[in-house]
Amino acid sequence: MSAKVVVISGTPGVGKTSVALRLSEILNGRYLNLSEFVIDNKLYTYYDGETDSYVIDEEKLKTFLRGVIRSSEGYIVVDSHYGEIIDDELIFKIVILRLDPRVLYMRLVGKGWSGRKLLDNIESELIGVCTYNALNEHGRGKVCEVDITNKDLNDVINEVLGLINNTISCNVGINWLECEEVVREVLSITSYLNRS
Repeated sequence: MSAKVVVISGTPGVGKTSVALRLSEILNGRYLNLSEFVIDNKLYTYYDGETDSYVIDEEKLKTFLRGVIRSSEGYIVVDSHYGEIIDDELIFKIVILRLDPRVLYMRLVGKGWSGRKLLDNIESELIGVCTYNALNEHGRGKVCEVDITNKDLNDVINEVLGLINNTISCNVGINWLECEEVVREVLSITSYLNRS
């Protein structure tokens, strides 16, 4: 018997950890931070100082995860911006948290982020990299987006639970590029960051 895997994904800084931790409590499931899991089990090839992150060994990680998931029961709530790496047949839902890139910028700056890492994450949210990656690996029925802009944690949790329980439709379609004001402001931010 395999566990039911719910992946909470999204650009770093959107609030994945808060949502995943709370969700795992409500579902009485296991919380798994994929980045910590990779480091704890040495499932990486090297450390990249420029991006301040470990480069994962995808095959090792997939193999290790298969064993953990297949030997577990109940829910496993995975917190990761690359949760799409988990085998399709093992994932129940992958929920991408989306946040207005201007709000994300303020959050990341508030956390002390700067330079290339800040720029990469703002641009990733603007163009929907996490959604794109998830859709490349999994079908639309499993990949859902939730716009968390101006929502508190309880509102987000209720929406995610609705997706899990199929009382809310699983949709993909948040497109920040359609909002001229968002694009204009983000381009101004990225232009400034590129000059810094």
